[in-house]
Amino acid sequence: MGLSVQLSILIPTYRQGLGVCSRIMQACSWVGQDIEVIVRDNSGSAEKRDLLARFRGKNCNIIAAEPCDALTNFAELLRLAKGEFVLQLADDDFCFDRAILAMPEILAQALDDRSIIGVTGAFAIESSQGSAVVAYPDVDSPDLSKRIGGYLGYGGVNVLMYAPLRRALAQRVFDFMSSMPTYFSFHDQIQCLLYLMSGKFFRINRLIYGYDVGPWENSVSAEQRDMEFYRTSGLDPAINKLHWFICGFEGAALALNSDIFPDIPRPQRQQVADRWFSQMFARFAGQPRQAFGSALTGEAEALCAKLVASTGQLSFDGMLAQISGFMALRSEERGERYFAFWNNVLKQTRAAAMQKASA
Repeated sequence: MGLSVQLSILIPTYRQGLGVCSRIMQACSWVGQDIEVIVRDNSGSAEKRDLLARFRGKNCNIIAAEPCDALTNFAELLRLAKGEFVLQLADDDFCFDRAILAMPEILAQALDDRSIIGVTGAFAIESSQGSAVVAYPDVDSPDLSKRIGGYLGYGGVNVLMYAPLRRALAQRVFDFMSSMPTYFSFHDQIQCLLYLMSGKFFRINRLIYGYDVGPWENSVSAEQRDMEFYRTSGLDPAINKLHWFICGFEGAALALNSDIFPDIPRPQRQQVADRWFSQMFARFAGQPRQAFGSALTGEAEALCAKLVASTGQLSFDGMLAQISGFMALRSEERGERYFAFWNNVLKQTRAAAMQKASA
């Protein structure tokens, strides 16, 4: 095929313990002419570094990195990848041996069809309440509306993030997401929206990935996890009450405008934007969230009530003004940065619409 590596398996690892190391050892066993494994350990543990170093070999790159944040760790892995496709593997999850070993032949079938962005199959979900096997319907459809509908129709944890994906697309989306002024925990869903608008998945009849739900298992622990993202971004905890409204705004704005997928006609973009925002607004209105004792609890609750009552009446400009205005109550600089970034996105949308109208 002219390629020495078709699939790069990327493992950012911070956790410690034999369980984590056993997952990494299993991944290293998949290495071959067509498959490389790159592990980047930013735990700072000398004992873990010593153990992982023993797995190093041809097409098995073990990197002992200095402690850094998760985004930096993954960015470095993506930069080093050589494969046409990449698969992100969390260090507390696993892949199924047969699926990975079959992947070079599967990817060879998809290689020359640029409408195919990745490979999907079945995912095993593990939680304290039991196990489940799930698959996203219609993400292999050539029809964009069906792909988005299939993705939004699945209400569980977002495991589509852990499907093999074309490296060039993964890099473009990651670079764009990294440019955003605020990093939210729902951004994995925004990423999947951008993927699905870029093309379809190739479906195989196999279990690919085993995912441990961990802290995302229930709403209380999930919102506590979300708090870590707000804290890192310097946002007030009460922003948690606007979580799904912001997700709706950002996804819909990008569906209308992102140049990651420039060839989608505007009417189709509009359909996706409407469906995305409608789904996220329903979550926002129907799933009240905590404010974690914030001094801005009253302001957040008043804004939520205002937004729920304004269904169908708010423009994108109005949504942005409300979101950035609330952020500014805690940090004027944060609010201004958020407004500037998304106002630029909305300006590009208007420019594109004007250009279409005058064509």
